[in-house]
Amino acid sequence: MADDSTNDDPRTELARVEGQIEDLQQAVRDLRAGLNDAGPTDSEDRSLVLSQAEEQEAIIAELEQRRHHLREQLGPS
Repeated sequence: MADDSTNDDPRTELARVEGQIEDLQQAVRDLRAGLNDAGPTDSEDRSLVLSQAEEQEAIIAELEQRRHHLREQLGPS
């Protein structure tokens, strides 16, 4: 994910990052629910979906670190 808004106000960037986290968390839930709803599937397809979910979770972890950093910048609310 490219961070093309590094000059934004920290509050604006924090809101953007939190929105991205929510969207990605929903995408991961949808991927995993799709596996559960699909029943028996090809093992390669299942592995691909699990890999996609794990990639999304890695991005979420990076965004959560960014969110933490932004919250530190803003200080106590």
